[in-house]
Amino acid sequence: MRNFNLYFAPILMAIVVLLVLAIPASAQTNCGQTEAIHTALTDQYGEQLQESRDDPRAPGGVAELWVNHRTGTFTVLVYPQPGVACLVQTGQSDRLISYAA
Repeated sequence: MRNFNLYFAPILMAIVVLLVLAIPASAQTNCGQTEAIHTALTDQYGEQLQESRDDPRAPGGVAELWVNHRTGTFTVLVYPQPGVACLVQTGQSDRLISYAA
């Protein structure tokens, strides 16, 4: 299970980018100050930045995947303008849980 991120993180991030592209920028209403959202993800949900990709097709050109490997929760963020982060997708998956000792 330790190699899960090594092999599947690029595939998971490609899926994330496709999800981002499927949602128009006008539909992204869950936005706020970048620092406040990062703090909430880290402090309240225990999520850490897993993957960040530059993609000119994503709003603002960047898509990020945040994950809590103990609970399996995840969040996908995009940055439509400097200082603003928008939640595109949140959820939970048992496939993201690490079984490392």
